[in-house]
Amino acid sequence: RAENEAWERTLGEVEFGELHKKINDAIGEADHWVLLGGPPCQAYSLAGRARRLGIGSKAEEEEDEKTKGNIRDEKSKDFYKDKKHTLYREYLEIVALHQPSIFVMENVRGILSSKVKANGRDNSNEEFEYVFDHILKDLANPWGVLDDAGFPSDWRKYEPVKRHRYFIHSFVSAPNFITGDNDRSDYLIESENHGVPQKRHRVILLGIRDDYPEAVPVQLKVRDEPVTISQVIGDLPRLRSGRSRGMDSGKDWLQAVRDSVEGGPLDQVSEPDVKKLMQEVICRNRTRLERGGLFVRPKAELSSAGRELKKWMYDPELSGVCQHESRCHMDSDFKRYLFVSAYGEKKKVSPKLRHFPELFLPDHKNVKDENGLKSNHGFPDRFRVQVADEPATTITSHIQKDGHYFIHYDPEQCRSLTVREAARAQTFPDNYYFEGNQTQQYGQVGNAVPPYLAVQLAGVVADVIDQIKDTEQDSAGKCSEKLKKAAGSNG
Repeated sequence: RAENEAWERTLGEVEFGELHKKINDAIGEADHWVLLGGPPCQAYSLAGRARRLGIGSKAEEEEDEKTKGNIRDEKSKDFYKDKKHTLYREYLEIVALHQPSIFVMENVRGILSSKVKANGRDNSNEEFEYVFDHILKDLANPWGVLDDAGFPSDWRKYEPVKRHRYFIHSFVSAPNFITGDNDRSDYLIESENHGVPQKRHRVILLGIRDDYPEAVPVQLKVRDEPVTISQVIGDLPRLRSGRSRGMDSGKDWLQAVRDSVEGGPLDQVSEPDVKKLMQEVICRNRTRLERGGLFVRPKAELSSAGRELKKWMYDPELSGVCQHESRCHMDSDFKRYLFVSAYGEKKKVSPKLRHFPELFLPDHKNVKDENGLKSNHGFPDRFRVQVADEPATTITSHIQKDGHYFIHYDPEQCRSLTVREAARAQTFPDNYYFEGNQTQQYGQVGNAVPPYLAVQLAGVVADVIDQIKDTEQDSAGKCSEKLKKAAGSNG
């Protein structure tokens, strides 16, 4: 059934007729339909841009600054010529040819600051322009920028009766009262403001076809208090991490945690409260902690997450939770997990690498600068704890690679988040089951828009559709009255 419903193709590569026939068949005779999507985000993401514009390994050993500069220039040209910058035009083509009543487009926040050379030229003296300004302009008038010369000869069988424009709206901000426009930042949705226990910031815009000017979306409701990570995962069964090597009994695990900090590392911790908590943890005999499993009891009820979110996530027919199983970690990472979780509990913030004692630093080349000092470059929060009394940081697909960015706030558990914990931070209902192996499950969780945010966006869209239908009914009623009057006068 899933294979019949889902059709996986790459925009820009799929054959023109195959794509648009498939869309036509899916729309059928529907009066109104909604297009959801967004262009690839690699070229727009802040991390991706920094990685691809940085000097890179190719020039690491180059001492000549001119040579380094030339390499940077070449990387810059390749970056700004990357077709990922304009793949939104493939999305635009679908809007133009099929004219949805409403479309919703999502992307990473980096799209707001991404720039390209004016007119796509490579002249280094030419100014840069914001990609997002072009996107807004193009989405408002798709046929104003599309060139049908690049379409195949039979494209006109997909041409709409009328070439509509679109009004572009924000989900969270009304237009400026004077200008009638929105600022770029008005399209940024901060999930923690809308009941999602996660600081996930995404650009999401709403397009409404120009033959429905009376349809105006309501803004998403802003919650008074953010939901914290501990409120949505604190009632799940407590687990210990696994060991990637060696014996993995509770006793062996606890000894490995102790061995990781004793004999030098613990003595380097300069914050007395953090050091004391770490000492308390390794002195406790918590060998009874298990690693969880595919289905775990006792029942978890989200006791402090708030009634609305609890109703959304909690399924009373379940007698436990599924996919709550800890992953394995290297013994050498235990001291780092213990340190950052203890630091987070006492300082209410996740430490950066500059806060790490020397013996806790990971063995990575960008941890220190050329003088052997702790570096603030690269990824200074390579090991990041989710602070208990805050919403989680953005759950990304990187969680499928390792758990270093997603460390549990409880020092005694000394581990990263499970699939179910990450899913709860993303607001997946407890009865949503992820297929595949654990790595694939993490990837599915990290790549998703939080369902609890998505259902709120859907509510806004549904309201707009109701407004459109009401307008059509009013118009039909007025037309009927005119016909009756005309018939009466002619009678």
